[in-house]
Amino acid sequence: MRFAVFVMTYHRPEILGKTIVSLLGQTIQPEKILIIDNDPSFSAKAVAEKLTTFPIAYHATGDNIGPAGAAAVGLKILSEEGYDWIGWMDDDDPPVFSDSFEKLLTLAQQHDNCGCVGAVGHYFNVKTGLINRVADHELEGEGSIAVDNIAGGMCKIVSAKVFRKHHILPNEKLFYGFEELEFDLRVKDAGYSLLTDKELYKRNRLNANRLGYRLKRGLKKQESSLWREYYSTRNMLYILRQHHSGKAVTTLFVRSLLKSLAGFRFGFQYGITNARFILKALFHFLKGTTGSINLKQTKTSTKA
Repeated sequence: MRFAVFVMTYHRPEILGKTIVSLLGQTIQPEKILIIDNDPSFSAKAVAEKLTTFPIAYHATGDNIGPAGAAAVGLKILSEEGYDWIGWMDDDDPPVFSDSFEKLLTLAQQHDNCGCVGAVGHYFNVKTGLINRVADHELEGEGSIAVDNIAGGMCKIVSAKVFRKHHILPNEKLFYGFEELEFDLRVKDAGYSLLTDKELYKRNRLNANRLGYRLKRGLKKQESSLWREYYSTRNMLYILRQHHSGKAVTTLFVRSLLKSLAGFRFGFQYGITNARFILKALFHFLKGTTGSINLKQTKTSTKA
């Protein structure tokens, strides 16, 4: 079994360096760590040049092609180089525990039809468009849990078979937001399972102090991060339409309209900003616009 990792990064060389050191501290080290640099100024190149004694490779995309584009590049390169399992990593999300790779790769090899493993996963209902949490009691005991989605930052490791046999790669048109979910659903549609290890999952939940956690919807978000509402709304609608979930598309569309109004309870400026991103997402979904969007202006860089 050959195992490699790609790490996506954008203008965070110090954080990237620490994450790479963490990856090399795993009880099972990757044969290769491929840095996918989305920074047009090549800020990660210096990190690769400093770590010459380690199995580091560097690939510059030349532009910010987003997590979706960077993940597609990383999976394609490492699959074509003959690696069997490929870690999908962000520059600021190293594995929490030093035995994470070991636990997950052991799990992966126990199941012939496994397409992806991860430390944490979720269920997804295509008919409703809702992501559902794995219940605490499901983590008791030993063994694995089959999930529908293993998000970024969750120690995601993908079988190269999904690309070599089925040519499944992340959809670059999504740019940012739910690109892992869209990829995972296609992996499942191809007949593969997505698995998490119960014991490792529970350790991660304990470490994050999320045992007994109850999701609270409608909370105020950081105003500086409201731009994410654009991508999450637009891309989720795209995913649901892709899976012919017409009722879920309609429900999410109406829910998003109500959400654009509900933001005003946190103040006028907050409401205006929130509504602008959500309404633009709805308009672009109807128009068929995808890719990276300059959210300060109206022009787009990619169109479906």
